[in-house]
Amino acid sequence: MRIAFTVHKFPTESLGGTEVYTQTLARTLVKAGHEVAIFFPSPSVTTVDSSLVLDGVRLWRVPLPPTRASEDPIRQYWHTFRDQAIERAFVDFWQAYQPELVHFQHVQGVSARLIALSAGVPRVATLNDYWYFCANSQLIRPDRQPCAGPAFACTNCVDCATVRADLQGLRRLRPLVALPFAYRNAYLWKMAAQIDLFLAPSEFLRQQYIKQGFPAAKIVTLEYGMDRQRLTDAPDINLPTPPARPHFGFIGSLAWQKGVHVLIEAFNQLPASAALTIYGSETVFPDYVAELRQLAQHPNIRFAGPINFDHVGAALRQFDALIVPSIWYENSPLVIQEAYVAGVPVIAGDIGALTEKVHHQQSGLLYTAGDSQSLAATLQSVIDQPDLLPRLRQGITPPPTMEAHVVQMIKLYQGLAVKST
Repeated sequence: MRIAFTVHKFPTESLGGTEVYTQTLARTLVKAGHEVAIFFPSPSVTTVDSSLVLDGVRLWRVPLPPTRASEDPIRQYWHTFRDQAIERAFVDFWQAYQPELVHFQHVQGVSARLIALSAGVPRVATLNDYWYFCANSQLIRPDRQPCAGPAFACTNCVDCATVRADLQGLRRLRPLVALPFAYRNAYLWKMAAQIDLFLAPSEFLRQQYIKQGFPAAKIVTLEYGMDRQRLTDAPDINLPTPPARPHFGFIGSLAWQKGVHVLIEAFNQLPASAALTIYGSETVFPDYVAELRQLAQHPNIRFAGPINFDHVGAALRQFDALIVPSIWYENSPLVIQEAYVAGVPVIAGDIGALTEKVHHQQSGLLYTAGDSQSLAATLQSVIDQPDLLPRLRQGITPPPTMEAHVVQMIKLYQGLAVKST
C-alpha cells in the first residue's frame, strides 16, 4: 500500500511525541513492505525538497517561512489552520506521489484544508491532542486550570488568545474577538467531517471528542506502539551518578503545563536522602525555567538539560521512578510507555488519560494533580517503603511493540480501502 503521512514537525528538527511516533510508525510500515512518504513544513529548506529518503521513508519537506514566528497575531492565528503556500505544495505532492491512503498525524501549523485536498482516498487522522476544538490544543486556561472546552460561542477562548499583556484590553470586546475562534472551529468541523477514521491513543481523549459532537463510531481507541529496541539497546553513556537514592526523574518539555513547578514544590519537602534529575531544554521557555530554578531549594535537584533522543533509555535506567506532574489533560505521553519498556514505575497526577496509563499501586502511583502536598506525600511513601518500587516494577505491563501496532494499523487501513472500492 502507498501511504501518505502529514505532520506539523519531524525529527531531527523536533522530538515531540507526535513526531517520534510518526517517524517510528513510518519506517516500521516500510519494513512491513509498504511505501510511505511524509509531507511536513520545515524551517531547514527554502524550496520544496523531496530528495531525502530516511530509513526507506520519502520525506517531502515544504519551506516554513522564517518570518512565521514574527508575524502579527492575526496572521499567526490564521496560519495555525490555513496556509495557502503549503496547500499549493500539497497539491504538487499529491499529484506526484498519488497515495492510496492518507494518514494525518497533525495539521496544526500545516493546513486543515489538506483534508479536503486529499479527497478520493481513505483519510485517517490521529487525535494527538484537542486541537480540532481547542485553539491552544491543550484544554488549559492561562490561570493554569483545566478547561472544559469552548463555550458561550467561544467567548471563553478569548482569555487564552489575549494572555499577553499587550492584548488583554481586547477582552472588553469578547463577542467580537470570539468570532475568529467560532469560525476556526466551524471550519475544522467541516474538514474533520471528511475524515473516514479517527484514532485516539486514549479513551479519555476519545470521550472528550465525543462530548464535542464528533461521531463515536468514527473514533477508535488505539494505543501507540513502541520501538523497544531504541530504549533497551541504548548505550550506557556516562551520565552523572545520582547523589542519593531513591532517584526520581522527569523527562519532557519545561513548560508550565507539564507541572514541573508542582514537582519542585513537592521535592523541596523531602529529606536529602532522595534525588531528582530534570531533563528538558531550558531555552524554549526561559522565563519558566528561571521560575523553576528560583523555586528549587532541595540540595539534590539537578537540571540536566535536554537528553539526546538515543540516550533516553540510559537516562530512564538511572531512575527509580519517573514523575509525570502534568496539570493539563495529557492524552498518552510517550515517556510513560518509554519508562515501562525500561521497567521503571511512573508517578503521575490523576488527570486526563494519566489514570489509564498509570495503574495505581500496580505499575505506579497516582496523586492529586496540581497538588504539591499530595505529590510530596506520595514521594515520601516511596522513601519510607523500600519494597514499594520493586513491587511496582513487577506490576508493569510493557506497551505494545511498534511491529504489533503496525499489524493493527494495516488492518484498519485495508478495511477502509475495501470500503472505498
